[in-house]
This record gives sequence, C-alpha cells and structure tokens, in this order.
Amino acid sequence: MTRDAWRRLTRSKATWTIGAWILAGGVAIAHGALITSVATAQEPFEEEPDPTRLDVERLPPEAIEVTRDLYAHGFFLESMIGARGFIGGVGRFSNAGPYLNIGFGYEIWRWLWVKLSVDGSIHRTDAPRPPSPAAFELLDVMAEVRFQLDLSARAALWLGGEFGLGFVTTDVLRTYGLNETDNIGLIYGGQLGFDWHMRNRHHSIGVLGGSRLHPNLQGPDGELAIGVHGALYLRYVF
Repeated sequence: MTRDAWRRLTRSKATWTIGAWILAGGVAIAHGALITSVATAQEPFEEEPDPTRLDVERLPPEAIEVTRDLYAHGFFLESMIGARGFIGGVGRFSNAGPYLNIGFGYEIWRWLWVKLSVDGSIHRTDAPRPPSPAAFELLDVMAEVRFQLDLSARAALWLGGEFGLGFVTTDVLRTYGLNETDNIGLIYGGQLGFDWHMRNRHHSIGVLGGSRLHPNLQGPDGELAIGVHGALYLRYVF
C-alpha cells in the first residue's frame, strides 16, 4: 500500500470515529430529554393560589387568607323586609304591619357608608267603632349615614343615623283626631345592624332594628309617635 493510500484510509477512519461519537452523544441527549419529560409529566399538578377568588374550599387551608380586601367595594343596592309598629301617637290607633325598604348607597371608606332609600309599611286601624277598621299606608324617603365596625373578615356591626320625610297616603286617621297625618312630616332616628358577608364577593345578608320619631303622627293630645322596625336585608355591592 502506498503512503498516500494509507493517509486516505487513516483520515476516513478518523472521520467515521468522530461521526460515531457525535451520533452517540446526540442519542444520549435525546434519551435524557425523554426521561426528563416523562418524569415531569408524572409529577402531580399543584394549582397556584388565586388571590382574587373567595371560593377556596378546594384549595389547602393555607393557600389564601380571606380578608375584606377581596370583597367588592363602592356602590351597592340593599333591600329589606320586616315589620314596623308605633309606640304612642298613631300607635294607639293602629297595629303593626309589614315593612319594606329598598335603597342605593356608596361605601366611602370601609367604616363609613351613605344610603338613600324609599320605604313603606301597611297598617290597620285598631280603635273603638265607629268608624269601621281601615287600612293606611305610610311612605318615607330617607337619607342615612352608617358607621361600620368589622368583627372579622365576614362579620360586621354597623350603626346608622337617618333623617327624611314621610306621609300617610290616606286621611283615615283624621277620623281619630290625628289631623297632621296627611301632611308631609320630618322623620329622624337610627338603626343598629349585623352584617354577614357571603362567600360571593358581591353579596351580604344581615339583620337590623331601629326606631324613628314621627312628629306628624302624634296623637290628639300631642303624644309623640315613635316608629319601631325590625328587618332582614340583602345587599349587593357592584
């Protein structure tokens, strides 16, 4: 074999050797990547906590802490249903009756709320005949300022002061000597409530009780009428 032929054979063997090593290295890398991919696919998936979601029942207890910052804040609608009666004044000539209230308000700060509402109640007269018993309706337009104290992430107490205007829709009470009842009168009073926030960030429910002074519903002898009401409510915050 000539010297040139030996050199060509040697170079050819070296090229094949280098190519074999490169091929082996590529196969090893591909094999390692495949094993890593399979191992990753077999690892259990853990969901990251969602700080904007209140429904955390399917996550570990330590995944998220529920605070009032997660709730909706700002404008709200509120509806109430309950009963109202009177002490003194018109209360001597009427029974307690159903009470309804619907209002719109705004949460200025976490501890300060304002609200405008329209409410009404229906009552039946209860006095010696004549005349025969009759029904009358009382309608009010109220403005309220509330101060709220948070007891926990879901529970709160609030105290509200309110004032407004009210009137009786009929003149049936004039028969009993209540001559101011068909005039629009000033109303003022207050309410105390307990609020419980639901898991939904927009809704809360609560119970309240309150009283108001009704100067236009005073008795024939000038006895002041105090309206007392209690209600359950549902609130939706936008």
